[in-house]
Amino acid sequence: MKRRMIRIMIRSRFITIRSVLMILLAVAVLLAVSGCTGIFFIPGASYGYYIWEEGDSIRLEWSVDKIDSKFVGAISTDGQIIDHRVDVWEENDIIIVTENSVNFESLLSSSDYSDAIILTFKDHTYIEFDLGINDGHDLSRIHIGGYLENPETDLFRIDKDYFDELKKKPWYKKHPYSEFFYKSYLNKDFTFIYLFILGTVLIGILRLTAFKDKKIYIFLPAAFAILAVIEIGIYYLLRFLV
Repeated sequence: MKRRMIRIMIRSRFITIRSVLMILLAVAVLLAVSGCTGIFFIPGASYGYYIWEEGDSIRLEWSVDKIDSKFVGAISTDGQIIDHRVDVWEENDIIIVTENSVNFESLLSSSDYSDAIILTFKDHTYIEFDLGINDGHDLSRIHIGGYLENPETDLFRIDKDYFDELKKKPWYKKHPYSEFFYKSYLNKDFTFIYLFILGTVLIGILRLTAFKDKKIYIFLPAAFAILAVIEIGIYYLLRFLV
């Protein structure tokens, strides 16, 4: 009876692990699809700036998650701004538009959680942004394109062909995949210790479930040999990806 209960518990854990892996796979697919076709965020739940291409225009939208915040920014270009529109704009929000620049100030709260500016440019080679939140800069709160790239400096530029070039990048060089692979390779000791522990747990589960009738002196060496091959393969894969 006790042995049966142990087997039931092990099978339950195996099903849980399989479910988690399926969820992670579904999330990865969702990220890949959304990254290719647009941008995904939830106004009122996401916090920060989001920039993406919308037809022939560039849309800059910002959102809060129940935190009162002030968004102040400047946008400029070496070309012309031939059209501009605002979305969910309020009377106390400020926008000043010239031939080649935009300055804005917007207050957001839990009752007003999103604002946006849509700009159309002509004869330009770049668009320059300086985007602040609460009188400071937080680059982790600025997201560009469907893969939510973060800029590296407070004052940053997007070239005219930025979004076209982004579409041409292989998926593993796009955020967040590129960051995940880079950090996994940078901290490879931790990565492979973690994989070894996870592999050992899975081997134990398989030994007591799917392969319970196999001879242990055959199963265990074969299983750990396969695990070693997998880890070596992952190591060279990470080297290639980064």
